Amino acid sequence: SIESGIRTRGVILRVAERLFAAKGFDGVSMREIGIEAGVPLALVSYHFKSKLGLYRAVFRAHEAITKARIEQLEKFRPSEDSEKTVRDLVLILVQPVIEMAAAPGGRDFARLIAREVNDPVEAERGVLAEFIDPVAKLIIGHLERAFPELEKTTVHWTFLFASGALAINHAATGRIERLSGGRCHSDDPAEIIDHLVDFIAGGILAAFSQDTGRKRRSKNSRNRASSPAGA
Repeated sequence: SIESGIRTRGVILRVAERLFAAKGFDGVSMREIGIEAGVPLALVSYHFKSKLGLYRAVFRAHEAITKARIEQLEKFRPSEDSEKTVRDLVLILVQPVIEMAAAPGGRDFARLIAREVNDPVEAERGVLAEFIDPVAKLIIGHLERAFPELEKTTVHWTFLFASGALAINHAATGRIERLSGGRCHSDDPAEIIDHLVDFIAGGILAAFSQDTGRKRRSKNSRNRASSPAGA
């Protein structure tokens, strides 16, 4: 029946998400997913055609988060306070996925994002380009418009490094508990959001300040070089 097919598809997706998060795209086979889900390999193939089709379906199942962030970013208006603009954009980047990771069943998908972001061959699958990059491009666009004096390369590099901080948190390896002797808690979304927004926003603002300083020093250097001797 249609209802039974929908249930089976849901079971396969949940099992695939957990296994892909634990082992990565290349570390899991369709057969293993079928065994864990308790369904024949033929049924997994029937619903998703291929492993890549299944992998993409796992990300598509979480499209609501991307759509919600895109809606926020399309409505976003910068503040007259540039620091507040950066913090507000970083909050849109950070908060939804941290809260998703803290919800029941959300941790696996957060770990999967971390794996995909750090996979050297992720471009071959096109998952980030379709499901993650649209948010990145909107944030970068807002930063470019809010700071038109900056080199565009500075904006792009700072966003990449910001997404790295977010990804390492998604990995949720328990390392922060080990390093802090249990003082920090990777299962406390409010704590993570506070510290991550402070860190990312602070890093972006510091990089932007350095960019402005470089331009000023370069301009002064050129002016001195072009001045008449002894002037």
